[in-house]
Amino acid sequence: MAEKTIYDTPLEITKDQWLEMLRNEEVFQERDRQMILAVIQYDGLPHATLIAHAIGLKGRGAINLQVDRLGKRVMKHLPEVTYPKQEDGKNRTWHIPFMGEWHFDTNRFIWILRPALEQAVEVFFEEELKKARSMPTQTEYSEIRKKLFNSPYIDMAYRRYIKFKENKLYDEAYKLEILSRLNEFLKGQEITALTIVDIVKKLQKENPSAGSFVHWSNTADLVKFAEAKPAKVATLLNELYNSEAPISELIENFRVEGKAFSNEISLGAPLFAYLLAAKDYKKYPIYKQEVFSAIKVDYDIDLKLGAVGKNYEVYRYVCNAVLEHFNRDNPSLTALDVQDFFYCATTYEQIKVESAIDYLFDLSTKLGQFENDQELMLLQIADMDPEILEKLSDQYRNNEKVNLIRYKIIEMILEDGTVSIEDMNFIKQDVIKKYETKILNSWSDFSILFQLYYFDKKQKVQIELTKIHRAIRQFEELKDLSFVEDKVLNGYSWNNQFGTSRCWLAVYQTEHASHREAPQLFLAIDPHGIEYGLHNGDNHPQGGQRNVAHVSNAEGFSYEDLHSKIIDVLDELKSERLEESTEPTHSPLLRELTKDNWIDLLADENIFYEKDLVYLTKIYELGGQATATQLGEALGMSRSSFDGPIVNLAKRIQEIMGLEDVHRDDSSICYWCVLFEEEYEENHHFSWRLKPNLKEALGETIGKQKIYESYSKESFLEEVFIDEEAYDKIASLLKYKKNIILQGPPGVGKTFVSKRLAYSLIGSKDESRVEMVQFHQNYSYEDFVMGFRPKENGFSLQYGVFYDFCQRAINNPEEDYYFVIDEINRGNLSKVFGELFMLIERDKRDEFVTMGYSKKKFTVPGNLYLIGTMNTADRSLAQLEVALRRRFAFVTLAPAFNEKWRQHMISENVSVEMISKIQQIVEKLNHEIMNDYQLGQGYAIGHSFFSVKPDDISEKYWVDGIMDFEIVPLLEEYYFDRPEIVKQLTEEI
Repeated sequence: MAEKTIYDTPLEITKDQWLEMLRNEEVFQERDRQMILAVIQYDGLPHATLIAHAIGLKGRGAINLQVDRLGKRVMKHLPEVTYPKQEDGKNRTWHIPFMGEWHFDTNRFIWILRPALEQAVEVFFEEELKKARSMPTQTEYSEIRKKLFNSPYIDMAYRRYIKFKENKLYDEAYKLEILSRLNEFLKGQEITALTIVDIVKKLQKENPSAGSFVHWSNTADLVKFAEAKPAKVATLLNELYNSEAPISELIENFRVEGKAFSNEISLGAPLFAYLLAAKDYKKYPIYKQEVFSAIKVDYDIDLKLGAVGKNYEVYRYVCNAVLEHFNRDNPSLTALDVQDFFYCATTYEQIKVESAIDYLFDLSTKLGQFENDQELMLLQIADMDPEILEKLSDQYRNNEKVNLIRYKIIEMILEDGTVSIEDMNFIKQDVIKKYETKILNSWSDFSILFQLYYFDKKQKVQIELTKIHRAIRQFEELKDLSFVEDKVLNGYSWNNQFGTSRCWLAVYQTEHASHREAPQLFLAIDPHGIEYGLHNGDNHPQGGQRNVAHVSNAEGFSYEDLHSKIIDVLDELKSERLEESTEPTHSPLLRELTKDNWIDLLADENIFYEKDLVYLTKIYELGGQATATQLGEALGMSRSSFDGPIVNLAKRIQEIMGLEDVHRDDSSICYWCVLFEEEYEENHHFSWRLKPNLKEALGETIGKQKIYESYSKESFLEEVFIDEEAYDKIASLLKYKKNIILQGPPGVGKTFVSKRLAYSLIGSKDESRVEMVQFHQNYSYEDFVMGFRPKENGFSLQYGVFYDFCQRAINNPEEDYYFVIDEINRGNLSKVFGELFMLIERDKRDEFVTMGYSKKKFTVPGNLYLIGTMNTADRSLAQLEVALRRRFAFVTLAPAFNEKWRQHMISENVSVEMISKIQQIVEKLNHEIMNDYQLGQGYAIGHSFFSVKPDDISEKYWVDGIMDFEIVPLLEEYYFDRPEIVKQLTEEI
């Protein structure tokens, strides 16, 4: 038996006192109660890490701190009690709620609730514990079975397990030897009051000290129970072995009788599993809570900790389902074989890693096929579980652009059971019509479909990558190195969410700021195979250099080979510190081209296409660097629209100039390195920065060529149904006040006018100088200006959209910038703007304040203009505060069913008769609305309801649809308390 120290110091706190404290928020906070509940429901050896994970904390450091604080609150609440002390005289706070034992071999304290506290918990959590004892429904059992077999993972893991049993590391044969012996022993035994003590002592003796079936304290408590109550224990054991009642009920009854004998004894699920397996190991699997928890993670089984009997019966159901599955090929397998498979597959690193590789390589292979065959991909998506398809439908419902295409694809599958490439193309064209820009510039059919196929696999991919990452970090030869935990786990969506058939991970030391600067132990999987070894990050002095092994398929991969390769590159990894003091040797792959080289290349139309000059010119105009998001906004394109063109341009330059490849961290080729240097801005955004010589060459050859569509006052007046005098008034007011709000009833085109006004003042549709957001009641300062947001290892200060836009305007003082806030009165402006609320005033521009979060000076520049929009018919909005009205000028837009609108409708192929009919209907409705004592001009119906007629709908159906589904519901909202008026108005029209 491993060396341990038992802590069972008496504590004079009664059940009633514990119960009173459980109900007292000042002593037991909610997280403390959940911790205590997790401990009482845990069936194994609950220690800090396990309980921390059970209640959502990262590890034992956090849970130990929580226990210490709880102990201190108990001491403060009951100061008269004598509390346990450590040898140095300090309070043993963690020993206040718990008895327990310290295992020196594992450096762990095993938590056991104090009996009086456990009794109080039974009362306090009566409903939760009753629910924890209720068994799953048949539907829930079916869901468990589905989760076990909905992927090939279980068969892959089983094949690796069978192979592993031939390995000398396999050390589980003792289980069959012991249980066979016990099965034979119990076969001829009559269990009576006279024999029960000898039987349980035999079970206690056979329980191995190493790799035990059950914690020694459970068997010791069972012996104690049998010695005191032999007849009772004999009856209970006979019922456990022979009764037809559900196992969960028999276990819970056994436990209730044990607790009635003594509250201090512990009888957990591992004990009952051992008793049952000792009777028949072919039928009953032995049990460990850690194994069952790992199974639930591996197979995404959503079950919380329950009562002891429930936990074992559900675990047994899982084992029986898997046994039935494996018996098809091997009828001789038993419950013990399945338990051994699960134990090894969740415990031994070799099986975990090799099974992970098998699963990921299989997925890579399928994704590789889908990259070339989207018809096959659609068939696979259509064959997904209907529940998953319903979840996808809910996720993409009410979305726009690409996500709208995804939604329509899923809806077609749910309705028709299938969808073809032709159907998908029709859906794409139907959605594209809704937008002015080319929304699919950067999207292939594969990238559109990828997130649908990957939806129910993403979590599993991360779990398997994490297993490999942890296994590498735990190699014995690496124990003197400190690695960043569970980071750089790049599943198949790491490529800007577009999807790829390649996944990878990187393990690097904590002394490096990121994996990009570090020599890293890495592993990558794609349809061509698996590679692993050492790779230098692309920001490392030897960026791109690597020492890797490669196998062409999963069958050729082994844990031993991975281990050997990592050891082989270990000296290179450790030599990093020695190399830091030497002059870095730059890879010849990073050879710089001269300015003249770039000028010659820029002049060659076969190298630099027109579209390349467009985005490079814009980067030049933005000061020589830009994030992908900034560039996309500036050109009215997706942030990922430039990936393909940049790659293709870089390849052409490499070929003509003889440049060799530069490798990224994942071993793929870094093409943007040919044209750009990288730079991280203060807000952690990655920015493309033109290489200095390229920037100079662009300045001499392209200069500041305008690339946006021009847009003037005349353009505005052609599109917007207001006259020149009104335009001049609005433009002058904005220039003077710097902040205006366009207010008016629904349908007067407030949002449309706001952007066109900005474009007309800029002189082009330069979207890099126009930003738009929409306020809502939950919009916050953190969204708009700055705030701390969670990251993987804590929180970081991140900047909001308005802060970034102000910074852009500050950096380009010679140009004007326009920030549009749709539904501006839905947000709490003083709260959203924070300290910048003062600075948006015209006479406060370019003054500085100290920001609350960053403590840095900042300003709203004079070249930034604010345009807000406000719906005057929104009843839910409170009156605007005076401070807002003082800072903004208000411009009212009215319905414009005028001659300009009539000419526009004629150009939309609407007949003159229908145009007149629309005017008559709306004029009548607006007359009633504007003269109503509760409504008024602010509730009138605007012209934009009737401004765009689809080509494929007749004008009658178009108008009827607008009336039935837009105008009438609006009237019903206006006259919510007077429905008879709506009836009268609709009958008259």
